[in-house]
Amino acid sequence: MNWYDGKVSGVSDLWRNGAGCGTCYWVRCQIQNVCDANGVYLAVTDQGYGDRTDFVMSERAFKKMGLNEYAAQELKKYGTVDIVYERVPCTYTGNVVFHIQETSSNPGYFALVILHVNGIHDVTDVQMWQPESGYWKALNRNYGAVFDFPNPPSGEIRLRFKVSGMAEWVDPKIVIPSNWKPGASYVTQVQLK
Repeated sequence: MNWYDGKVSGVSDLWRNGAGCGTCYWVRCQIQNVCDANGVYLAVTDQGYGDRTDFVMSERAFKKMGLNEYAAQELKKYGTVDIVYERVPCTYTGNVVFHIQETSSNPGYFALVILHVNGIHDVTDVQMWQPESGYWKALNRNYGAVFDFPNPPSGEIRLRFKVSGMAEWVDPKIVIPSNWKPGASYVTQVQLK
C-alpha cells in the first residue's frame, strides 16, 4: 500500500497506544536557507523512537522538508533537526477500506486495519455482529491500528466502527464475504470528512 506517496513516519508519544496510526501531520523544519516553509504532509504508519524526536520520518518525507534537492541533501547531513508540527485532516482519496491482516486465518482468527479514514479522526472501537446471539461484540485492539477477534463467526462478517469526534457508530454498508482471505481489502461505502 502506498501511504501518502511514501511520505510517512513512525512516532513516539503521538502513537497513543495505536490510536495515532493513520493520523496526518504537517511538519516543518526550522533551518534558514535549507528548510521549505511549506514543509511536508505525512501519515503516521508505525511507532518509532529516535534521538529525542517525535517523528522518525521516511527518507522521502524528511527530504521533502528541504527547499530543493540540494537543500534536501544538506538536511540529511543534520540527521536530527528541530521541527514544528500540527495535526491536520487526512485527505485520502476514495472510501474507508477494511484490510484483513496477513496474520489472519479463516476461520480461526480475524484481524483487520481500517484505512483511509479522512479528517481528524481516530478509530476508537470496532464491533462484529454475532448472528447466533443477536448482538454486537467488540474486537480487541491488538497492536497499533490492528483490531482482532479470535474464532469469528462462520459466514459473512458484518462490522461497525467508531471514530473520535463522532457520537454514532459508522455503518460501512458492506459485509466481508465468508470466503475472506488474509491480505484482502474491502472498500466500504462510506467516506469520512
